[in-house]
Amino acid sequence: MDYKDYYKILGVDRSATQEEIRKKYRKLAAKYHPDKNPDNPKSEEKFKEVGEAYEVLKDPEKRKLYDRAGSDWKRYQQGGAGGASDFDWSQYGGQQRRHVNFEDAFGGQHGGGQSGSPFSSFFESLFGGAGGGGFQQQQQYRSGRQRPGGQDTEAVINVSLEDVVEGSTKTVRLNGEQMKVKIPAGMESGQRLKLKGKGQPSNMGGPRGDLYLKVNIDVPEGFERKGKNIYQTVDVDLYTALLGGKLIVPTLTGKVKLTIPEGTQNGKLFKFPGRGLTEFRKNGNRGDYYVKTEIKLPQNLSDKEKELFKKLAEERKN
Repeated sequence: MDYKDYYKILGVDRSATQEEIRKKYRKLAAKYHPDKNPDNPKSEEKFKEVGEAYEVLKDPEKRKLYDRAGSDWKRYQQGGAGGASDFDWSQYGGQQRRHVNFEDAFGGQHGGGQSGSPFSSFFESLFGGAGGGGFQQQQQYRSGRQRPGGQDTEAVINVSLEDVVEGSTKTVRLNGEQMKVKIPAGMESGQRLKLKGKGQPSNMGGPRGDLYLKVNIDVPEGFERKGKNIYQTVDVDLYTALLGGKLIVPTLTGKVKLTIPEGTQNGKLFKFPGRGLTEFRKNGNRGDYYVKTEIKLPQNLSDKEKELFKKLAEERKN
């Protein structure tokens, strides 16, 4: 039977803090994840081994039990004793073996050696295999207990400003899994959406963790968001600005007709009430939509056009 050094597997000292253990696990899990190493079976084994180690060391009580059992195992090995029965079993749950439920404390599945247990054969021998005297009673004791779930994960989803005006549904693919995500109206960059049960699977047979999608909103050029209000800049030619006219503006909430008065100045705002954003997950009033003019001067003037502008300038002086 073998004894796995979980500290060595994670590459941390035995005195490591819970935060140090968590950070090292995340780094190793990302490195050996099967999705990143699809053609490397050894990487998958390493991923499972890292998950086993973290499942024990992340919990202070499980870690304490592991440290005690591991310490005795080293003394047993050094002394050359002949079997697991040479341990001081009374330290771990009373004088009778059948009352000890070490695998339940670690949240594992009892399967006996190579038959499916996520823990090393040392722990199988320590508390009896499938044929051991206390197995049936342990199974009854564990009935209905919830096994540890998988890890929560976070990813970034890019959406457009238009997506959050009315709300939308996006199809995303993550780790080979395709899923539909509902984008609520009014979301802001940095806010997160929770997808229950879409995180990492559990190494212990428990439920999957949750997936948190961090929203990044792409604001296109010519648009600006200020709270619930949207500002859109539109080009207006010089002649329409001077003489007035009509303009069709394709806004994020549909086309609108804009009447440009004579002598419209650069940067003038036209307000469309109630066509902006709602507040995220609140049923309050919507913000407003503003169209801002940007006067575009004519380029590449012909000689005739230049002459007319000169006459206009002289006329303005009189």
